[in-house]
Amino acid sequence: EGMQMKKRLRGILCAAVLAAVLALPARAAEQTHRAYLCGYPDGSIRPDAPVTRAQLACTLVRLAEEPLPEPERVTFFDVPADHWAGPQIGRLAGLGLLPFGDGGWFLPSAAVSWRELCGVLDTIVQSETGRALFPALSYAWSTKPVKDADPGADADTPVTRAELARAINSLLGRQPCTDDAQLLAANRYTD
Repeated sequence: EGMQMKKRLRGILCAAVLAAVLALPARAAEQTHRAYLCGYPDGSIRPDAPVTRAQLACTLVRLAEEPLPEPERVTFFDVPADHWAGPQIGRLAGLGLLPFGDGGWFLPSAAVSWRELCGVLDTIVQSETGRALFPALSYAWSTKPVKDADPGADADTPVTRAELARAINSLLGRQPCTDDAQLLAANRYTD
């Protein structure tokens, strides 16, 4: 009878292990997200560099939870058709989600200030299209207490790439899945 008990116990443990292993991909898919901030061609991430308007457009497109619809065609004098971020800028501007582009100039290399970032997030929240494309980001921004969202005296300070990542991760509740994951990832990047 002891041998039968061991076989039953072993069978139960094998079934439990198999169920856990089969559930891993599903759990991993729930816990992962697409990268939204990409590095430079030289492999660096430049965390202290200011976020440009073009980089913000690309970041937002990567954060979209739904495919972007074809927008009204918008062109800017300083964003040629072959600009590296041209499609992303054109799509978001055409959808009315980027409040930049006065007088036909987008200024894609201009640094984004905290005030401008807050304005972009406000624009997304106030737009039906923005809320549909970015539901988690829209909800998080709209429920953020005003005192936490107000950049205050630093409103015109450029947002760095590290600060943008920290802000988005905070809004969306994203964090490394293990204690040492952040340290391992940090070793891959250089300034």
